[in-house]
Amino acid sequence: MIRSVLRSLRDFATLPPLLQAAWLSFAIGLFMTLLHLWIFNFVDYGLDGANVESLSGKVLYADRGGMLIEDADSGEYTRLKVIRGITYLRSGHGPLRGQTLHFTYLRDALLSCTLDGQELCIAQCANAMECLDSRCEREAPQGMLIVAFGTSLACLGLHGLRRRKPASGAGIF
Repeated sequence: MIRSVLRSLRDFATLPPLLQAAWLSFAIGLFMTLLHLWIFNFVDYGLDGANVESLSGKVLYADRGGMLIEDADSGEYTRLKVIRGITYLRSGHGPLRGQTLHFTYLRDALLSCTLDGQELCIAQCANAMECLDSRCEREAPQGMLIVAFGTSLACLGLHGLRRRKPASGAGIF
């Protein structure tokens, strides 16, 4: 069995197109599986062991990627990133520059921000582990994995059906 598989890989160009597609999609699915495992086991996005902190400060600069804040108490500058899967930034509240907001964050990842009790940034998670899980789910290529293995199975099935076709004129009628 293994020998025939290795032999067929050596003669890839001579395989029927459906089997070539099956092998290629299987290889892509295997690669996506390894990428998926790597994302869930080795990437921590700098959130591992982080504690939720808060600060109040004036927004000096804001864009879709984050904000630069001047701490109201100490005058220090803090850069907070807006990361998909961790924070949902509401739009339509006008420019934030110059506004004094209250922030909660994990390391440099913004969780939530409020202006006079109104939420402008909504946290999608409550602690480091939840945020890490949410981030991993967003980054994992699950759709590609399913499509690749599904394509492989479909091609193998079609190839098998094509090989079973009865010879013409061999029917009863």
